[in-house]
Amino acid sequence: MEPLVALLRGINVGGKNKIRMVELTSLFEDLGYTGIETYLQSGNVIFEPSQTKEPAEHTEDIKSKIENIFGYKVSVLVLRSKTLHTTFTNKPFLKSKEVANSALYVTFLFSTPEPALTKPVELPKNETATFHILEDRVYVCCPGGYGKTKINNQFFEKKLNLEATTRNWKTVGALHERVT
Repeated sequence: MEPLVALLRGINVGGKNKIRMVELTSLFEDLGYTGIETYLQSGNVIFEPSQTKEPAEHTEDIKSKIENIFGYKVSVLVLRSKTLHTTFTNKPFLKSKEVANSALYVTFLFSTPEPALTKPVELPKNETATFHILEDRVYVCCPGGYGKTKINNQFFEKKLNLEATTRNWKTVGALHERVT
């Protein structure tokens, strides 16, 4: 079966919602998944499902299991490997040689936004970061660093009325490499 990638939002950040990777791996095994590989400590899990289900069904299974075991309500987005491949190969900012990979991020939206909400999206005052919305992904370029930008998950969630989770380009590349 095609490997899938689960992106968990808000675990092991700032000492909140702590889940050790060995515990997360065990949780995925309990759900019947195989080929489980975690990447970093921030909620990136590659797995192979034992049953053919839509990503949204896996999302609900994972969210429910985390809440039952740890008591946390965690947002989870499950991506197909082909979605990750498309994300990695559609790299609008990398066409410019002036942009460093370390300034690039992808905000994964939990669904596709309403077209009326995506145009125009105003930038906060004095913002140096820029972005491109492509379907259910936002490519963000933060020359000053993601920690200093106002274009973050909360910005897009408010503007687009959707849940979101962000990964840096290095993480997107590493996950892509592991599933393709």
